[in-house]
Amino acid sequence: MKLKSLYITLVILVYNFGFSQDNIIKNQNKIMGAQNPSFYAFGDSSKVGVLTGSEGFNDASEVESKFAFVNHFFEQSNFSLALDVKSIDVKSLGYSVSIANLHYIYRTQFNYKWTFNPSVSIGYGSSSLNYNSLIFEDQINVLTGSIAGVTIDPVNIDGQINYFDLAAGFSLHNNENLFFGLNAKHMNTPDTSFNSTAKNKKDLLLSLQMGYEYDLNPYGQGILPSFSYLFLYNAITMQGAKSRIDLFQEVILGNISIGLNQHFNNYEGFSISQFGASLSLFVQQIELGVNYSIDMVSPGPTGTDFNSFELYITFDFNPDNKNKRGNNSRFYGL
Repeated sequence: MKLKSLYITLVILVYNFGFSQDNIIKNQNKIMGAQNPSFYAFGDSSKVGVLTGSEGFNDASEVESKFAFVNHFFEQSNFSLALDVKSIDVKSLGYSVSIANLHYIYRTQFNYKWTFNPSVSIGYGSSSLNYNSLIFEDQINVLTGSIAGVTIDPVNIDGQINYFDLAAGFSLHNNENLFFGLNAKHMNTPDTSFNSTAKNKKDLLLSLQMGYEYDLNPYGQGILPSFSYLFLYNAITMQGAKSRIDLFQEVILGNISIGLNQHFNNYEGFSISQFGASLSLFVQQIELGVNYSIDMVSPGPTGTDFNSFELYITFDFNPDNKNKRGNNSRFYGL
């Protein structure tokens, strides 16, 4: 079966390289549970959040992503339950992915300072591909440039696939300024091939995370607000021959957060470097933020630069956080 180069480039490259690493979110430092579900239990609170984003060269190549989560902490039983759903839609190709995950996170108090949160997850995924959006070689008239509405090329792929997914991980944090995380996704290596005669199993994904928060004004003096923090968050992800590094630097100045982020992907000599800036506002238990990123592909022809935009909102149900009075430290109240 002969497919137009656009289909080969975007579906094989974007799907297998980009989406298979599950990194559809640039604001990982704001919704850490999207990368490692163990972080949903961070702070022993119940939260809900929604994120929407778009990325691409232009309207014709735009990739739309959506993500939503809700988690609840059962204080009497020392565990949290979380549910998140995410979707990816490439309208120009008629290609979409939807995934729902249920997470169980247990809370273990090592001592007065350190808390350990292991987690297990089960997910259900569905991918679909609309044949009507594909263009085959015999449909293209090389003399006129016109495209016929029918093809004689055989189609030997399924329009939709469904699969289950398993994951596990943990996070470890103190009540002052430091945390670590490690998780594994696709532990059952589910088959996501559209071709029933071929296998395309997801490789095991391993990710390591680390975060550190530094108080910029511990004595409440100088020109900075009393509650000013520098937050650093890093993640390293590996999946088969693919690797990704995510770096975040965020300054919290009372009820305002300003940040920078860098992302580096690599796959067999092909790389995508992403550089972004973020801004968020805290209003009692609500955080509202945006992130804008510029992505650069290498190697690639001139004009392959593309960008992405994200908007998110989260709400913390912990009534104690309503009275933070500007103290938006991630470790506040731990």
